[in-house]
Amino acid sequence: MNKFTKYEKFGAYHWKQYADGTKYKAHADRIKEWVKEKNVLDIGAGDGLITHLVGAKGIEYEEEGVRLAQEKGVDVIQGDAYNLPFEDNSFDAVMMIDVIEHLEDPRRALREARRVAPILYVNTPPKKDDGTLTDRFHIQEWSPAGLTAIIESEGYLLDNAVIVYPKEKMMYAKFI
Repeated sequence: MNKFTKYEKFGAYHWKQYADGTKYKAHADRIKEWVKEKNVLDIGAGDGLITHLVGAKGIEYEEEGVRLAQEKGVDVIQGDAYNLPFEDNSFDAVMMIDVIEHLEDPRRALREARRVAPILYVNTPPKKDDGTLTDRFHIQEWSPAGLTAIIESEGYLLDNAVIVYPKEKMMYAKFI
């Protein structure tokens, strides 16, 4: 697996992209409007931009991401998706925004997410038709049906549908 080095190389790049009005701003604003719960955990919070926009608590594996988020005043702690340091049902919802494709054991992370919250918001790029990954830091990617299958196998149920934005190469789904 390639070590995630984007924070070391580019700093708090999500904040920069958001301020510059790139397509990332549309993505982040979509998440902000989508997530309605107030007590939310952002698993894989990165540099904390979306965590901040949603008013969530964040957990991030990469030390530099945690440092950058905290530098921006965002409530992010260091930890991993496999061993969340929270009591059962501590949150109303969990977000995995641009995260699940980076995980070596997504089922284990989904079980932990389910343990701490009954609702899951997830987004990830859809699997390319030729099966190649969309980013060198991704371990796996799914079709909408494949994403639904893996998440539902861990006790969640798809709420409505997986929404795919082909131009942006992103899909979004809420599970309950």
